[in-house]
Amino acid sequence: MSRSSVCLLVVLAVALVPAGALAQDNFEIQVYDSETAGPWHVGLETHLIYVATGTSLTSPDGQSPTEHQFHLTFEPHLGIGTWAELGMYLQTAVVPNVGYEYAGVKFRCKLRLDEKLAGHVGLAINFEVSSVPRRFEPNVWGGEIRPIVDGRWGFFYASFNPIIAIDFSGVDAGLPQFQPAAKVAFNVLSSLALGAEYYGAFGPITKTLPISESTNRLFLALDFVSDYFDLNFGVGYGFTGPEQWLVKAILGFHGKDAP
Repeated sequence: MSRSSVCLLVVLAVALVPAGALAQDNFEIQVYDSETAGPWHVGLETHLIYVATGTSLTSPDGQSPTEHQFHLTFEPHLGIGTWAELGMYLQTAVVPNVGYEYAGVKFRCKLRLDEKLAGHVGLAINFEVSSVPRRFEPNVWGGEIRPIVDGRWGFFYASFNPIIAIDFSGVDAGLPQFQPAAKVAFNVLSSLALGAEYYGAFGPITKTLPISESTNRLFLALDFVSDYFDLNFGVGYGFTGPEQWLVKAILGFHGKDAP
């Protein structure tokens, strides 16, 4: 795929695909980079998330209380060529007083430019569709379009994901919702970086929520990379939104030759 073709795809996707409201994701708390797995390389990421303080009552639309939930998500992925990656999420949860439960499935496709702009800036876009049980996501069917812009300059790394979320049902179906995510990090060693991650959810663009009713989370994060596995660990606080303290870890397993 040529650079111009991918750029056109990104522009059309952001401009033309309708979107709606999704709650802030508690199964995958991650800022994407612009890389994809190498051709036919298989990898696995395991997402572990614990909601230390969250909602304590079942919501009117049937969503289970989130406090003390533990989420375990498996994300296998496969590189296609040098510019594409296919992946899926198998979500599970341990719910207090209920036990271990199936919590939905998601499928995604990530496309990127082969070359970095000015030698530093990567561009990519990720498409996702999801089916999540009503007790975890009231609208059940949804998805997202996630443009990705990132770059590395020496010891400094930054990434911005201006996410457009999609509901396929519910009161806000078809209305664009802006859910930005961003990350900055500094390498303290060649394999170890410290940084911060931000996650927001502001409701439909046509009726943006006031700050007090939106979701705004900040995580302090540690990243470790090696030939065979990577680790992202973070502790986060929701300044606004239904959850306050969260702990997350992402373990990524891949072959030595994978990017």
